[in-house]
Amino acid sequence: MYLSEFELEREIDLEDWLRDALDRAAAELPVICGEEVNQHDLRAAAGEIREILPEIASNLSQKLYLLIPSEVEVDLRSDRLGLSGRIDRIVSIAGDGGSGEGFSIPSIIKTNPPPETGIWRSDRIRLAGYAMLLEDELNRRVDSGIVEYPLAGEVREVEIRSSDRRRVLRIRDRVRLINGGKLPDRPRDAPCDRCPVTEVCETRQTLASKFF
Repeated sequence: MYLSEFELEREIDLEDWLRDALDRAAAELPVICGEEVNQHDLRAAAGEIREILPEIASNLSQKLYLLIPSEVEVDLRSDRLGLSGRIDRIVSIAGDGGSGEGFSIPSIIKTNPPPETGIWRSDRIRLAGYAMLLEDELNRRVDSGIVEYPLAGEVREVEIRSSDRRRVLRIRDRVRLINGGKLPDRPRDAPCDRCPVTEVCETRQTLASKFF
């Protein structure tokens, strides 16, 4: 989150800046989280991160332009779409060559390692939902998004596909059914043979659920 404060125009060593940001975070976490933070674990985690800071800074420097300027922890809601969420970061991208009309895209921050290529499927669906919320807020198309993997210094930009948007709406509809006291249709690949409540389960597989 501190990256939103980094100034690309200034001649600042990224590794030194990240080290200062880590020290700030280590000092502020106990204030923010109170007794939830174990001091021993916090010091150990900070030490592990310091050891890999050179690698993080090296990887991050190549994609830093994708993250700055940005706005962090933005709450958005769309009554039209029936969606709401808190976007980790909204990044403002300049137009071609730094001129022309810029655009904004959503970014999510993950603490787990990235896959070898692309992003995890669950992150793709979440990113698509955020893109749809941002579209509704800005009244313009959002065709891409970013997933940040801070511990690896990885920043991956991905295209928001129509299939991702469709999955978001399907999940929304299923949540609505559950909130209304109904169970959604069982999907074609449901792992029912390993489920402990198969005998009392009231879901069924319909013809529609095989294709949509």
